[in-house]
Amino acid sequence: MIPAAELRRFGLPHAYAQGIPADVVHRVMGNLGEDTQDDNPGRWTHEWSSLALAAEARGRDLEAVRYYTMARFPYVDGPDREAAQRAGVEAFDRWRKRVRGISRLDLPFDGAGFACWAAGLSQRNRLPLILVLGGITSTKEQWAPLLADAGRLGAAVVVTELPGVGENTLTYGTDSTGMLTYLVDLLGRAADASRTCVVGLSFGGHLALRHALADNRVQGLVSAGAPVRDFFIRAAHHVPLPRLMTLTLSHLTRTPVDLLPASLADWAVEEERLSRLRTTVAYAAGRDDEIAPPSDVRLLERSVPHLRLVETGSLGGRPEQAAETRLWLLSQALRMVGTASAVRRAASARARVLRARRRLAGTSAGAPA
Repeated sequence: MIPAAELRRFGLPHAYAQGIPADVVHRVMGNLGEDTQDDNPGRWTHEWSSLALAAEARGRDLEAVRYYTMARFPYVDGPDREAAQRAGVEAFDRWRKRVRGISRLDLPFDGAGFACWAAGLSQRNRLPLILVLGGITSTKEQWAPLLADAGRLGAAVVVTELPGVGENTLTYGTDSTGMLTYLVDLLGRAADASRTCVVGLSFGGHLALRHALADNRVQGLVSAGAPVRDFFIRAAHHVPLPRLMTLTLSHLTRTPVDLLPASLADWAVEEERLSRLRTTVAYAAGRDDEIAPPSDVRLLERSVPHLRLVETGSLGGRPEQAAETRLWLLSQALRMVGTASAVRRAASARARVLRARRRLAGTSAGAPA
């Protein structure tokens, strides 16, 4: 069973990252009981799905997507979360058909398959590529605003999911970089893959980092809270992980919980490999991050040749911090592919405003733009 206390703790930044209003988040959190398989109206999935259904009834499909994404958090472990996952994709599909310009890619790979949402792909006008990959609990539908703005960004934008997350039926493992190589190869037909920037969050950033070490088409890597080495070493030595994280990784890797520590031992990226990285890395770190320990941040700082590092007290513990991080990630990605300077400047300026507001309010210092 997924502990309710951890659903609250990890679900809070997950909600803020999608722009769900703080009053809605706190109302749902206050209504929660223990997360069980019983028909308990206080259940996590029930509460968020109820909000999604109400949003759909009002014709607010994108709002419903956010609530369904919360309802299936952190992973699909039964019929209720499976229904929420499916309904979220369907709501997104309705929304994107009204927006126009967003296409769906269903890609077979390695005996299974995965899906992407894409905007700006064109064989006649191949734009630089921004490839977006979330973490172990993040679905591709969360990136709707970025896809909707692709026309202003001067880049092709493609969003997908880690193996095992959402509609990705692959198994998450040390060989998952093959999925990204295949995807960049394929997208090179309708985008300028030689100017690729990967935006990878958390474990998505870890996968993108390992991919960039072997693919020189990746000119930039933008990440927030990605584990690098010490997280995996500690896990291999049975340093306890939050139960939610253990269960989610077990599900995605299809590894029994008791065998998970040993299976993670080979995931660490060593310093010597990082020192050979030619890709520019922009990395946002949170000092209280439970996934990327400070030692991993220091490792990047001393070994990655081209690093832009920013540190905050928390990456998403408050709505304004989550918004600031999103804007900084976007401005860095656009900077790396060398496009949409006006949009990049606007995102950087907005991030500075949010940081100043937090400082005036007495919160912890944020990331420079």
